[in-house]
Amino acid sequence: MFALILAGGAGTRLWPRSRKNRPKQLLDIVAKNTMLQETYIRIRPMLSPEEIFVVTNRTYAPFIKAQLPLLPTGNIITEPEGKGTAPCIGLAALHMRRMNPDEIMASLHADHVIEKPEVFRRALKAAVKVAEHDYLVTLGIKPTHPETGYGYICRGELWGEVDGFQVYYAERFMEKPDEETAKAFLAEGRYYWNSGIFIWKLSTILEEFKRHLPGLYGQLMEIDSAIGTEEEEKVLERVWKGVKHETIDEGIMEKADRVMVIPVDIGWSDVGNWATLADILPKDTDNNVVVGGEHIGIDTTGSLLYSTKRLIATVGLKDMIVVDTDDVILVCPKDRAQDVKELVRKLKVNNKDEYL
Repeated sequence: MFALILAGGAGTRLWPRSRKNRPKQLLDIVAKNTMLQETYIRIRPMLSPEEIFVVTNRTYAPFIKAQLPLLPTGNIITEPEGKGTAPCIGLAALHMRRMNPDEIMASLHADHVIEKPEVFRRALKAAVKVAEHDYLVTLGIKPTHPETGYGYICRGELWGEVDGFQVYYAERFMEKPDEETAKAFLAEGRYYWNSGIFIWKLSTILEEFKRHLPGLYGQLMEIDSAIGTEEEEKVLERVWKGVKHETIDEGIMEKADRVMVIPVDIGWSDVGNWATLADILPKDTDNNVVVGGEHIGIDTTGSLLYSTKRLIATVGLKDMIVVDTDDVILVCPKDRAQDVKELVRKLKVNNKDEYL
């Protein structure tokens, strides 16, 4: 098996700690290691460094090499510009295929938290056995609450059991629901959070590109013809400009026929925003999460207080987020944490690039 770690995201919803030149996956936000390093460490018991690849943009490549010094330089695949998960997975598949065209790829994200790594590795091994039958396999996270920030997968009929894990046909993928729909999903019992973790044969996924994304497949084949030649970078740069933004979920998984879902409980979170970070970090007696600096509070409960150096003092806060970095202070209610992404967009519109 090869593992691909997607590490090109900007992490805008964890601004102002996550910045354009140092996004969340390259930061020690959750543990003493960076999120990228934690992802790498999590799969090392299964794979050698030569079997692990990272796809990212050119800006982050030097940081990734510094954080993962044992990773072969050739295993850091760079795209000229972020175009969504489908193009970067396709690009990585081309490189992996040259090493072993019959191998299976596990596509992982650099910014996920998985609190049960041993269960995760067992689930991956089970997924590999299913993928050997030419299925596209995904891990579905058993939901613990009606989350509106995640996509969902609805399971169909039972396909079988592999190494203690039940395997189901995936009936359909759903985008992020509203709260009432999420509650209905939870009550129904057949719906799982879409982890974005996928396992498939290289030959199978490239055939799905050809079937469902023929335009992108043609562009990938043009790039493939130049890999390993003096023209590789020039061809990649030229072709990539014409590549359309496309997610693997919408481009392939929602359209493909042979898709399986394995429900798992692995302590998963995608740390998509400050509120989800608050959910997974230890809390004090007032249900507050204090990270980095110090906090002194009066009647302050259920809040996240994040500081790189200064004391945060609060009075009467409830369910709030306060993030203090060297040059920015963010204050918002926890239930508006998703809107930080819109705040970053507003900074761009107002040419506040020094804060991005």
